[in-house]
Amino acid sequence: MILHTPVLLHEVCSFLNPEDKLIVDCTLGHGGHAMALLSIAKNARLVGFDIDQLMMDKAEMRIRAFDVDVANRIDYVHGNYTTIQDVLWSKKADFILNDLWVNLEHFKAVERGFSIRGTAALDMRFDTSTGPTVADILAKYTTDQLRHVFEQYADFSSPKALELAQHIVTTRKQKPIVTTQDLKLLLNDCGLGDKACTVIFQSLRIEINQELENLKTFLSVFPETLNSAWRCIIITYHSIEDRLVKQAFNELVATWNYKLVTKKPVMPNYKEVAINRAARSAKMRILERI
Repeated sequence: MILHTPVLLHEVCSFLNPEDKLIVDCTLGHGGHAMALLSIAKNARLVGFDIDQLMMDKAEMRIRAFDVDVANRIDYVHGNYTTIQDVLWSKKADFILNDLWVNLEHFKAVERGFSIRGTAALDMRFDTSTGPTVADILAKYTTDQLRHVFEQYADFSSPKALELAQHIVTTRKQKPIVTTQDLKLLLNDCGLGDKACTVIFQSLRIEINQELENLKTFLSVFPETLNSAWRCIIITYHSIEDRLVKQAFNELVATWNYKLVTKKPVMPNYKEVAINRAARSAKMRILERI
């Protein structure tokens, strides 16, 4: 099993009250954060969301092997964290964690189509049971839609984003773009190296999974699910995500019903980055309901 290293684990746990009774982990992954949090809050239950059923099944097996007591205090929810209000219903959470990073297994498992390395079907869906794939996007999106994805989510200039979009539309008329290598070679033809190709893959992943729309929905509903005097932590890895979280938190603080626990985002120290380079762009913001 490819294990995902939880980012800012010590820092996340430091903001938890051991007396908390209900914890929500919006992206359960392999359960790293969940196991640590429940090991501290001995009487808490945790609601763990994951849109990827495969990840959830692996997390459940791993957590049960780690500690049966911890495993018995978790309610697993296969679904999007945007449904937090419906899932909790009348309950209020004492501690909400939303770590927006993609599980390492998605990149390492070549067959999922997230990585530029190897050859696989262009899928990139977190929930493989529903919805279109990236191959569908590349086959159906207009030039303007593709340009928008590359410009907004990959931070490419408008002319370069347009060039890429036009090249995709021209190429697909000659042959379908259905594998990761099909797309990588096409991007190479436009002068993109591995780093830039990775950014384009990321932008398509964001689009196919509606990651930013999901975050916006969550930011609009989570305040109604949070107990008084308790906290919501969001860890972002992309400038757009962080901007959305920062703006939403500041708007809530302006109502005088919330406060920022730290004025600046918490970031990994150099030791963590040296061990886990995936953590290097992480920013953690903490909001407390007064």
